[in-house]
Amino acid sequence: MKDSVKVTKKNPSRVVIRGEYSDLFIRIGKSKINKEHQFRKTYSTIYDCYEYVWRGQLTHNQTIRFTHMDERVVPDPEVYNQISGPGCTFSGAEACATLKFDNALICPVENFDLVYNFIDHTSKLTYIGRNKRHTIYVRIYDNNTGENNDRWIVISLE
Repeated sequence: MKDSVKVTKKNPSRVVIRGEYSDLFIRIGKSKINKEHQFRKTYSTIYDCYEYVWRGQLTHNQTIRFTHMDERVVPDPEVYNQISGPGCTFSGAEACATLKFDNALICPVENFDLVYNFIDHTSKLTYIGRNKRHTIYVRIYDNNTGENNDRWIVISLE
């Protein structure tokens, strides 16, 4: 478990996520933008960048999206740079086993729990694991030109 997540001593099944609320939301099926689906922003000393954390119930075969408050989708399927297009990395065994993209160029890394997904506007992310509460960690990467454009995300699950 990462520094941004704390298990309480009085009730070990209760998990507290640290950090301030951010402008990133998980959209599960037809869920709305609200505090229940809002990520917390923390700083990852491991990756030396901001990381967004959310804990909640995921349901088998539900479509997942990540958006800002103004409905802009993350990653933005229309953003490209000189190296590659938009996409998402699944990092860790749990993310690789329980998430999948349809209509994407999918590139698993052999002998590692890592999958690169190059997406476009027709790509769809689905949770294929069993119904379960998860902690989701998201890191957002932009173009190397310094533009804040939500080009690529990395997702880890616990």
